Amino acid sequence: MKVKPVRNLGATLVELLVVMGILAVVAAVGVLNLRPLVDPLQDAVTQAEGYLKQVRAKAMATTSAYRVELGPVGLRAWYAPSCRAANFTEDTALRLDLPEGVRLEARWAQSGQDFAPSDWVCFTSRGLLLGSQSEEPVLEFRDGKGRVKTLRVMLGGGVVRP
Repeated sequence: MKVKPVRNLGATLVELLVVMGILAVVAAVGVLNLRPLVDPLQDAVTQAEGYLKQVRAKAMATTSAYRVELGPVGLRAWYAPSCRAANFTEDTALRLDLPEGVRLEARWAQSGQDFAPSDWVCFTSRGLLLGSQSEEPVLEFRDGKGRVKTLRVMLGGGVVRP
């Protein structure tokens, strides 16, 4: 008499664990794709911080003064031999446009006054900050949701997030 081998039609514990692991990875990827990964406000603050550090470094590397123009939609850099020079030339390689939906406002830290169109900040060839008000500027970034994040540019040239 011939005996037929018994075939297992079920799954082993190892096979079940492998399938559950694969499903967990797929679910994690799906959850990450559902939550927003982009925060334009945070991106604007991070980009502006890097931009100001780059302008300061360029001022020191070229031994020129770099004036930063603060506009509602971005930042522009201009250079001259000194911060008190009459004529500045725009450095077109140093431009920062803010992400869509983010506005930039600036005020002076000590007095709290908003920037006037004639106000400016300038990095000297030594990396120090000079301003038209002899105060530290505070940059406020606002988005459409009413959130606000700030950057403070110190007189020594550093940039901090208060």
